[in-house]
Amino acid sequence: MYRRMPRRGEDLTQLGSEINYQHRPCQTTWLACHGHMTSEQVRKGVFSRMRSKKVAIIGAGPSGLVTAKTLIHDYPGGTYSPIIFDARHEVGGLWPTGSSETQDRQSTDSRGTLDPFMRTNLGRFTVAFSDLSWESALNIADGPMFPQARQVGQYLAAYSQRYIPRDVLRLGHRVVKTERLTGSDATFKWRVSWVKGSAQNTNQEATPQTRIESEDFDFLVVASGYFARPYFPVLPGLGQFTGQVIHSSALEKGRTALSTNAETTPRGNTVVIGGGMSGVEAASALALRESSLRLSRGPVSNSPPNHGKVYHVHSRPCWTLPTYLPCESSGNTVSFLPLDLAMYDLSRRPPGPVEYTLGPLSEEKIAKSNNYFRSLLGTEYERYGYSPQRPGLANADCQPEWVAIGNDYAEFVRSGEIDTIMGRVTSIHPQTDTRIASIRIETTEGPQIFEDVTSIVMATGFTPFDSLSFLPEDVLSSLEYNKTDPFLPLILDKGGTLRSEIPDIGFVGFYRGPYWGVMEMQAKFLGKEWVDDQSTPAGTQTNADREREILRILRQPSADVRRAQFPMGDYVGLMETFAKDLQIERTALSDDESQAGPVIPARYARGEDDDEVRRTLDSLRAISCQDQSTAAQAAASLAVFRALHGTWRYIQTSGPGERVEFGAAAFRPRYPSNPKYDREYVLETGPNEVSSAECQASSVGSAVFCLSEAGTGESNSWIEVYDVSVDGDREDRGSYRLSLTPFYRKDGAGEYVIYAKSIHANAADESTARQVRYTFHFQGVSIHEWECVQPGDHNSEATTNSKSRSQPYRRTVYRR
Repeated sequence: MYRRMPRRGEDLTQLGSEINYQHRPCQTTWLACHGHMTSEQVRKGVFSRMRSKKVAIIGAGPSGLVTAKTLIHDYPGGTYSPIIFDARHEVGGLWPTGSSETQDRQSTDSRGTLDPFMRTNLGRFTVAFSDLSWESALNIADGPMFPQARQVGQYLAAYSQRYIPRDVLRLGHRVVKTERLTGSDATFKWRVSWVKGSAQNTNQEATPQTRIESEDFDFLVVASGYFARPYFPVLPGLGQFTGQVIHSSALEKGRTALSTNAETTPRGNTVVIGGGMSGVEAASALALRESSLRLSRGPVSNSPPNHGKVYHVHSRPCWTLPTYLPCESSGNTVSFLPLDLAMYDLSRRPPGPVEYTLGPLSEEKIAKSNNYFRSLLGTEYERYGYSPQRPGLANADCQPEWVAIGNDYAEFVRSGEIDTIMGRVTSIHPQTDTRIASIRIETTEGPQIFEDVTSIVMATGFTPFDSLSFLPEDVLSSLEYNKTDPFLPLILDKGGTLRSEIPDIGFVGFYRGPYWGVMEMQAKFLGKEWVDDQSTPAGTQTNADREREILRILRQPSADVRRAQFPMGDYVGLMETFAKDLQIERTALSDDESQAGPVIPARYARGEDDDEVRRTLDSLRAISCQDQSTAAQAAASLAVFRALHGTWRYIQTSGPGERVEFGAAAFRPRYPSNPKYDREYVLETGPNEVSSAECQASSVGSAVFCLSEAGTGESNSWIEVYDVSVDGDREDRGSYRLSLTPFYRKDGAGEYVIYAKSIHANAADESTARQVRYTFHFQGVSIHEWECVQPGDHNSEATTNSKSRSQPYRRTVYRR
């Protein structure tokens, strides 16, 4: 079953395919570089006689794959012999595999848990491992900054194909039981039992007719994922409600979100229950659906009276962040970075060694975080992107805020398409037609009742308990298992990696909100602990006892114990602490760097000269350098496009001293009309006295703005603008792409600097070849004013000359 280890002095070439070294590129060089043996020893195949340590890994998602890769490639061949078990027939875990062309026809098994077209809420540098670049994984020149879930599945498939031999994978094998047994030599071993079958039967009990197979291992790694089963709260009346009830994880973010069959589903309101990431994503997806439905019907007057409202009910204060944040810089500069590159920059930490923080949050820490977000996002955005603690609750001013990520949420709240309520759903009251209900919500201002609810989306998270169901009771007891606490079901040491009393079981990625970089570090830490087989150094157990006590305190939240959204949320501190323990030196991004730059897995790779590591770091350096046109274009395009959402008042002038017009404009989002676009608005304009709702019915002008994000075959992100006719058909005239760049001017020294917190865009009108100029003025992440100049036959600056007034230009200034 396992490959035979080479005998002492035996030439590797004599073993042929038995060693199967084609799965381990540059093995000779790697082993020599890492100091395990000399190149000559590796060439001759001289190994000391040793027995391979067998490791059972439960789960073929990111954590399981990186664990197997680490044990295979970070140590001399044969040190570890891992086997990955997974009930699914494909690697990837939650992440769906397969191409976009076949996604709709895939089996449920290959689709994973997540919507295939949902984008990650952290960038590609964070959602990656150190030794595989996104460019290599997808075989493209420039990876997507925020990959789709299906692309993450493709990344994991490529990672597995590159690093994991096929005989290591036992897919379609569902582990049903594990036992920790004592061997004849007083050492422990793990007996793993499994059944073969479909991932659809993961919760099915084994019957006497089920064939159960078993095998013994030296070590066990739990990499089965924290998000084992969607959680549905028990609410009075929910069982009698026959309308739609769906968990947010099963909610398609595209056109099929919830049923729209008028014959079987009455039109009504939707309530999203739960805050955090999934609540914001679900509410935004449903609001986009409603906006798209209204636009597809034509004028508002033709829409049904009850077109559907989205209510979002959550019980915690929350900041909702867009995916691009402005860089912290002095002066009047404006530039944007993916939020993880901005937030996880080492320069935000105090000088000196970075310490990992774990435990309850202090009032000072909560206030500092809130002030950071306020200064970064701006007061305009805060009005809609921040749900503060409502008065009336104990310690209301110092409750820790949660953080969610969503580009559209704040503007949907501004426009009234999402109605956000801080409170708790206490009961559901079906009407005579049980497909329709009213919902009672307790708030600090008293109870509220929402009527005509036909759909409920549970954004209530997951429970991890199914991922531990195969462990024996005595082991769970030693791990202080609490089957009622999804926040901290286990008390583990060393960043959630192991427990010193049971050193032969390890955990990778088993905590709420794991990062890929931490998964990789946990895998490295387990490999080091198990290969060293040394006694615990002095002081280590004391540190473990201290960490355990903090975790026990966090299990008892109260007014005095304010626990953060994630128990081990200090990503930067975890990475730095693991690097120190593993003696990994962080790679500097520039020669003069002391402690700066974002924390990403590729900076903690041992093989700095590896092509994959170098490719990732070079890409990061280009993005961090804001004078790179490709990076600036991608960031500016999405930052501008997101901030245009909503209604505006405008003043339009046609040439100096010429006619002045006033009006209203609304950017309304809808599903993209073409697969090459990621986002799309319909821009509708009307007279000044017309409200934003009526603007759609009596619009006198209409255009479509489309965004294509980077990484889809284009070298840059870009915004395309085109006119549409009254019936909605596209008109060829007036189509142009915006080339967005920071608005540069020369300072006194002749250097180019970004001016007045603005982003400038030029585009050539295809029908006239004349330049159209846009300028967007930012306050935080919001556009507070923008203008569009469409010149006549001459350049717009020329039209300001009195001799050129016969050739007018049109300048339109928009304000909220």
